[in-house]
Amino acid sequence: MVRLGGTFSLKRRVRGGRIAVTALVAAGLVLVPAGASAEKARPGTGLEALAGKRILLSNDDSVQAAQEDGADGRGLYILRKALCEARADVIVVGPWRQQSGRGRAISTAPQVRLAPPVRIPAEYAGDCATAPSRGLVMGACASAGPCAPDSASVTPADSVDLALGAFLPRRPGWSGGPDLVMSGTNSGANTDIAVNMSGTVGATTAAAERGVPAVAVSANGPGGPIAPPTDRTYEVSAGYAAKVAARLLARRDAAERLGREKLMLNINVPHVAEGGRTPSPRWTRMGDTPLGRITYVPDGAGGYRIGFTAADPDTRFDPRSDTAALRDGHISIGAISVDRTADPKWLRSLHLTR
Repeated sequence: MVRLGGTFSLKRRVRGGRIAVTALVAAGLVLVPAGASAEKARPGTGLEALAGKRILLSNDDSVQAAQEDGADGRGLYILRKALCEARADVIVVGPWRQQSGRGRAISTAPQVRLAPPVRIPAEYAGDCATAPSRGLVMGACASAGPCAPDSASVTPADSVDLALGAFLPRRPGWSGGPDLVMSGTNSGANTDIAVNMSGTVGATTAAAERGVPAVAVSANGPGGPIAPPTDRTYEVSAGYAAKVAARLLARRDAAERLGREKLMLNINVPHVAEGGRTPSPRWTRMGDTPLGRITYVPDGAGGYRIGFTAADPDTRFDPRSDTAALRDGHISIGAISVDRTADPKWLRSLHLTR
């Protein structure tokens, strides 16, 4: 059991707007342009750069993976499998239950616990059997007692904070922390202004705040940005994310710079049909036009039903944006920063400090 006493506060700091590309390109993390073959553009190191690397994996969909449609953690286990196949040493610490939309939120419970999940899909149980940590999976619940099926969950950011600050330092071989934190693969896209509410990105934000390089991975379902992805889409997402992780960790200076500058990589993968080709990646910026919006419809009894309305098919997106990349059928990859600072000259012209 890991106990946290008292109260604490962390600012939710995920900057929207400009994507910090230059630093990553200068550091050697040059990714595949749209229209090119991901396989042909892969660097000479390939996935072998992941061998022996310590990767903390989290998500916001829970560690249970009990839903048949794969909406509550199946993407995490498929990504875990891909990383372990590349001989990375993976430990999972994630929310006990579904925590989508929690952003960088923190829990207020005075105590939390870590425990193996109630259910791990049998098909993924042996994926990391030969790794030093054997693919350990721990769920974080908000409870003074043992985690039960109905226990409240901590947030995705809590999971990463707990792992980095208390759990991993006590693990043999992990006292120096992970080489990389990955969050996903999320069920549903995390693009444009939705990034600010994303628990998947919130988990990587917690890592970036500590200077640990981090990558968020999300995927579209066949019915749009909030539909659960198919296993084929999860597999494509995991394969591409593993390549990105390998490229990053093959250049230690790039990984260190990502952490030092408190940047996160944000990957989004469109729906991939069964038997369909892997989409080509496109380097993007965070858009400001969403693929859809949460809606509130009066229920006639004084309340509102919560729903989701997809963007009109004729909506024009910034062609450089993550939303446009997904709409065009490309994998979107971009960088976002913990630092939300803006310094527009027009505000300074108001002389607000006088």
